[in-house]
This record gives sequence, C-alpha cells and structure tokens, in this order.
Amino acid sequence: MAWRNIWRNKRRTLIAAASLYFAIVFAIIMRSMQLGTYDIMINNVVESFSGFIQIQDSTYWLDKSIDDMMEDSKSIEEDVMNVQGVKSVLPRLETFSLVSSGNKTKGAFIQGINPEKDDAMTHISKQLISGNYINSKSKGIVVTSGLASFLGSRVGDTLVMISQGYHGISAADQFPILGIVKLPSPQLDNRLIIMPLELVREFTSAQGLVTSLTVNIDDRANIERITKALKSKFKGHSLSVLKWTEMNKTLEQQIASDNASGIIMLLILYMVIFFGILGTVIMMTSERMKEFGVMVAVGMKRIKLILLMLLETLFIGLVGLLSGIATTIPIILYFYSHPIRLGGEMAKTYEAYGLEPLLGFSIDPMILINQFYSVLLLLLITLIYPVLKISKLNIINALRS
Repeated sequence: MAWRNIWRNKRRTLIAAASLYFAIVFAIIMRSMQLGTYDIMINNVVESFSGFIQIQDSTYWLDKSIDDMMEDSKSIEEDVMNVQGVKSVLPRLETFSLVSSGNKTKGAFIQGINPEKDDAMTHISKQLISGNYINSKSKGIVVTSGLASFLGSRVGDTLVMISQGYHGISAADQFPILGIVKLPSPQLDNRLIIMPLELVREFTSAQGLVTSLTVNIDDRANIERITKALKSKFKGHSLSVLKWTEMNKTLEQQIASDNASGIIMLLILYMVIFFGILGTVIMMTSERMKEFGVMVAVGMKRIKLILLMLLETLFIGLVGLLSGIATTIPIILYFYSHPIRLGGEMAKTYEAYGLEPLLGFSIDPMILINQFYSVLLLLLITLIYPVLKISKLNIINALRS
C-alpha cells in the first residue's frame, strides 16, 4: 500500500527523490575527493619518505643531530618484526649536506637506506627518469630531478658533498650520479639525495649507527595499535616511537583544517536536504488529512497509519539514495584510477605547500555507508511531524477538511 501511495502523485515523488539523488551524488563525490586527495598527500610525503612509524633515540627528534643516533641493533629489529601488522623494518641514516656541482651549491637532505628493502615500501625505482637505481654495494647516488635541474647535473656527473660527520668529524667527498628520480612531492624533489646506507656511514664516520628505524606496516588503519605495542615493548629503553602525525605536524594540520571545512560543507548540504524532505513530508501529510480521518474512522489503528507514512517516506528516500549511489560508484572508480591533475595557479598553490597538484578519489566503502545512513537519519527525523499530526488527529475535523 505504501509503495502504491507514493506513485499516486508521481511528480511530487520524483521531485523529492531527485533532490535526494543530487544531494547524495554531490556528498559522496565531494567526500571521496577529499579523502582521496588526503591519501595522495600522505602517500607522497609519508609512505615514500618518512614512513608511518619511526623508532629513534629519545634525544634525536629534538635537534635532529647526527650525534644523537642509535645502534643498528638486530635484536631491536627482531622485536619490532614480532609485532603483528609490521611488514618490515628499514634502517636509515639521514643528514644534511652542502652539495656542489660546478659553480652551483645547494643544501640537500641525504637519506641513507637499504635500497632493496626500502624500495619495497617506497617504490622509488619506478620513478627513475634516467640512469639506474642503486643497490647496497653501489658507490654512487640517486638525485631527485628538481635538485639535479638546479645544479645542472646529469647521470654520470659527480657531486661534491660537504657535511658534518659523527661527533664533529669532517665529512667531505664526491659521488657520481647513478640515477635521477622524479618524486611526486615538490618539496622532496627539490632537495633529496638517496644513498646506500653503508656509503653514508663511510661518509659520516658513523659505522654501525642509524638515525632511525622506519617501520613499514601492512595497513594504515593499524597505526595506533602498532604504535602502542611498540611503545610498550621499548618502555624503559632510551628510544622514542613516533607516528607520522608527530613527525609531520604541518601536513596533519593542513589535512585537519581542510577536513573540517569539508564537514561544514556537508552539514550545510544536509540542512538543505533536511528542509527539502521536511517540506515534502508536510505536503504529503496536509493533503491527506481527510484520507487519514476516513482510515481511522473505519477502524485502522493510528500506529499502522504512522507505519504507513514511515514506509512511504523510506521508499521515496531509498529511490533517491540507491539511484544516487549507483551513479557515483562508477564515477569514483574512474577517478580513483585517473586522478585529476591541476594546472595554473591552483597547481602553483599546491606546490608552494610541497604537495603534488593532484585531486584523488577514495574508494573507501565507509564513504557510501556514512552518507547513506546520514541521509536516512534525516528522513527519520522528518517523520516526527506526521507522527505528531496522526497521533493528535481529530477524526471529525479531518473528515470536514
């Protein structure tokens, strides 16, 4: 009966369903684009560089001094690997250096890594634009394209590097460029040099030492649990366990600020949806007061009448919601595989913050589920009006209306 009733006035039903349809399409696409763009930001800056979790000497993060390093202990690595959700442990030695080629000099960030293990997480070898990737025994370096362009260097050229070694030892040497990579993050692409871990140790006279152990995890959703387990495991040691949000507060704040504005936009959209649905429900109720009076007069219980209105509203809502979800799924799947690359001033703005100018899309099913239940909740709230009207229905007045 409820299904037949909503099609008695097809125009009203289609208008109400269409308003929900466009609202859910807009809400899902907007939220998917927001979360997908955040994922790109995090992957570019965190997954391909610092990792989601790092273990460091407790004094290192304050000054990031090369003198505050920790031992590259196999027992610590084994303890970390025993935590559920940890895929690998990547020892790293990071420092700063002046890099010179010809008459050009620039400050660069040096990252000493285990090339084979690190590449399984960062996939930097796939971003080579010329030359070859390094291995553990290489005596050369990989330079990012932005830095190479500034120095006017190519594969085969030699860079002179001057830095401070462990405990004030002077560090100076020259290294051939074996490969050039193009990183998605402009901030990293303009200043990063990647070297084999043992080569950086020789350069800085820091044998057997690392600045951090980067923990590669299976799922970002498990970061809190894994961090808590690692902190418990190393309690009492002179070690710190840091999440990416503690190491990159700027990116976290950018995401939190943008996310808050996105939620405000959704709330405004939901308010528009709510009043649109409420107007439809009020019309449906007011136009049918005589009908309700007749139905109650012939013996229909009010609770069944309320249930009938509930089903009618839900049917209209489901028509709009399900058709909207069916429309958005292929759209977000396409843009998930083909992110939108920005251009012009918008791209320059992104790059000024050290971010790749891409708008990505997320395929997290919770986006669809959250929007579905949010709108469904609004539908249920609008039913307060017909419930009150039917519960206080005066049969005589209704029949005269």
